[in-house]
Amino acid sequence: MRQRIHRAVALAAVIATVGCTDGFFEVSDPDILEANNIDPEKDGLTLARSAFQNLVDSYGDHIVYSAWWVHEGRVGDTFPTRNEFGRRFLDDTNGTLRDEVWAPVARAASTGAQAFAILEGTPGIGLAIAAFTEGYSLLLMAESFCEGTVAESAGEPGPQLTTAQMLDLAVERLKTAQSEAAKLTGAEATGLAGAAQVGLARAHLQAGRKAEATAAAKLVAASFVYEFKYVDDAANRGRVGNNVWNYTTSRQSLVVPPEYRAIADAGDPRIKYDDSGRLAQDSELRFYRQQKFPGYGTPIRLASGLEARYIAAEAGGSIAEQLTLINERRAVGNQAPFDSNDAAAVLAELMEQKARDFWLEGKKMGDYRRNGHAVPYVIADGAEYYKPGVGSMGDQKCYPVPDAERRNNPNFG
Repeated sequence: MRQRIHRAVALAAVIATVGCTDGFFEVSDPDILEANNIDPEKDGLTLARSAFQNLVDSYGDHIVYSAWWVHEGRVGDTFPTRNEFGRRFLDDTNGTLRDEVWAPVARAASTGAQAFAILEGTPGIGLAIAAFTEGYSLLLMAESFCEGTVAESAGEPGPQLTTAQMLDLAVERLKTAQSEAAKLTGAEATGLAGAAQVGLARAHLQAGRKAEATAAAKLVAASFVYEFKYVDDAANRGRVGNNVWNYTTSRQSLVVPPEYRAIADAGDPRIKYDDSGRLAQDSELRFYRQQKFPGYGTPIRLASGLEARYIAAEAGGSIAEQLTLINERRAVGNQAPFDSNDAAAVLAELMEQKARDFWLEGKKMGDYRRNGHAVPYVIADGAEYYKPGVGSMGDQKCYPVPDAERRNNPNFG
């Protein structure tokens, strides 16, 4: 308080000395980039990369909370707001929903949209990155939230969007990202083009456009892999570190469920965990730790040829084609071959193998929205929660948009 008083007195003295000199309060802040001063060619790439980092930063949170929702992980946390995710009984006033799930993905989508608006008509890697950021953020939002929005300017809230509208806009942006990146050379552009192509297939599948999903997926090379990169910077882990590991080592609340532990114990190398020898943060669940991402600097696979093959198999594959992929992946997991002529049983086994291949990679939420309880290990609606006395499971299929967004965005009814 004393320092503030001294500063105020000093400022008053300066004002008294200079009086009302024109321009005294016209201060230029070099750390603030005003919209009307942005040069798309000079500043656009920086804006696009900043938006892209928002997406990278949001992805760990997306994985953890969706894992709790579809039972890829158990909530070893005391926060009632986090246990609401584990129960699929989520109120729109939940502060964790607002701050740790909605805000990161909405920020990524909106900053991507704003960068895209600035760079539209300026071909290059910046435009590809901006379009990719908005498109993939909208895809994740559409898979997770019952509704959504994206603000295309910093001063105006975005429109209320249905799941179908979010997916359509995601497709539009990912098409731009793919076409712009495909015109360029270099590893970054090649990776973006391939990941955008997988995203297109994924968005079409989620929208129910199976023919388009199949066609898009079959353009992806089987060997393709695209990862988000993370850095173990002790001073900035919240922004550049792998947040799945943060919930493993710092918060100690992402607990590997017994169903996935049994898979690992049976010899499937796709599931990795260890027993910490202690209780989780809630002092209730034993803390079985995931070891798929064993550090803040561990990358996370976002898109791949393997995912594209699963999309093509689900969207348009015959039973014989689905069985080929299933048994290839069962061999990876040290399982005996599977055979059936029943379409429902084959789909269930396809989802079983996908759940193992992409455990803790943020895919299962969309699978659950499309296929319901054909997706394995999701606790049944109405069943008792795994923490005694907390209550039973809800029946929600997607996250509500937070009450704060509804109250402050006039476009929401």
